[in-house]
Amino acid sequence: MSNGPTFPPLDIAILGAGAAGMMAGVAAAEATVDPATGRSRLRIGLFEKNAQPGIKVLVCGGGRCNFTNAGSIDFLIEQFGRNGRFLTPALRHLDNDALREWFAAAGVPSHEEHDGKIYPDSNQAKSVVNALLNRMNALGVQVHAGADEAIATIEKPEARSPEPEGSMPEDQPDAGRESAPLFHLSTTGGTRFAARSVILAVGGMSYQRMGTTGDGYRLAAALGHSIVTPRPAIVALLCKEEWPKTLSGLAIADVEIRIEVEGPLPRLATGKPTPSVNDLLFTHFGLSGPAILNPSEIVAELLEKFPAVGIRVDFLRHQSHDQLAATLRSWQQHHGKKLIRKQLATLVPIRLAEKICELLSIHPEQTCSTLTSAQMHQLIERLKVSRFSIHATRGFKEAMVTAGGVKLDEVDPRTMQSKLVPGLYLVGEVLDLTGPSGGYNLQLAFSTGHLAGTHAARTLQA
Repeated sequence: MSNGPTFPPLDIAILGAGAAGMMAGVAAAEATVDPATGRSRLRIGLFEKNAQPGIKVLVCGGGRCNFTNAGSIDFLIEQFGRNGRFLTPALRHLDNDALREWFAAAGVPSHEEHDGKIYPDSNQAKSVVNALLNRMNALGVQVHAGADEAIATIEKPEARSPEPEGSMPEDQPDAGRESAPLFHLSTTGGTRFAARSVILAVGGMSYQRMGTTGDGYRLAAALGHSIVTPRPAIVALLCKEEWPKTLSGLAIADVEIRIEVEGPLPRLATGKPTPSVNDLLFTHFGLSGPAILNPSEIVAELLEKFPAVGIRVDFLRHQSHDQLAATLRSWQQHHGKKLIRKQLATLVPIRLAEKICELLSIHPEQTCSTLTSAQMHQLIERLKVSRFSIHATRGFKEAMVTAGGVKLDEVDPRTMQSKLVPGLYLVGEVLDLTGPSGGYNLQLAFSTGHLAGTHAARTLQA
């Protein structure tokens, strides 16, 4: 341990001031409010390496922060795949309706938009962060923010670890807690703290410019936890084909994405891929948009086993091959003088229509009456089964969240407490849980953080 200054023991030390950590602080304090003062009876400290708490929340939803989704609890659970059932107690403890009610009471009413996304009426993420910070301040939660305030090491309690000499004021209430074994923590700046409970809410490795560099995994592993290999998720993909880059900025609505590999699909930690239906965005480096981002963690896992992963795109998922063939024959018979590229633009955006014609060597001035059977077949294949070879993701630097993390069978889902280290709680992105874009991952953070904060506080008061 460092030889820096030591402060009176905290009841709860929370590591990480993201969505999970801030909500854990609020919940722990609200569970232990002294009616006479309106502040928590417990000493609660929250530690954040960034100078500003909630910095990652501020960029969510393009700065508007879609902080949850309007789906049912069962629907929300389904979005987390094979591991989703782990979230059942946390979501029943604080579901999306209760979360919206909490923010509304804190002065942040919200509304629903496309795909069930819930945004604050202010359309500003800072209103979400400010509500949490203001509530913690009112309840007396101590916030330690800045590069020197990050927790560098944690030592778990010994069987009956004595209190550091002189660290407990003589008038400290609740003498029953004085002999409780303590965690010992040191910051990067050399300050020492002791705490009766620790809530590890340090996020994953995504958005690394926000300071999320995997510290939570390192701390959890040092305390004995197993880590499922972290990989980027909700991240754009790089393709070998060059032509998509020429359409950079073009969005195609409501496409279907399927993942393909050579040979049988291996067993995946992320579960079996299912078709992804949403919007696709062509970029200067490859493919993005929700239809790509949501299954990207599966692609990232497969890229650990294969040099390239296939993506198959159906641009017209509501039309079958036969229906599309009938449409092209109708053009040939009834719109013979019209240009093929112009007619294609009635089905897909004009830039994509012209690019498809270019790829198939269909002359820009060719008319529908001259469509050959071979050209019809090629057009249908391009519209229904366009294939792309993915060789990499944009990595943790651009990923919105991290897949992998602390193994769930080492955490009690009813409390978020470690099964290996009593008094340690693990919440948010540090866990091996990842949902798609659309507010699901923030709901995960808020629900697990609130459950852990509540349980830790009530346990200490018991």
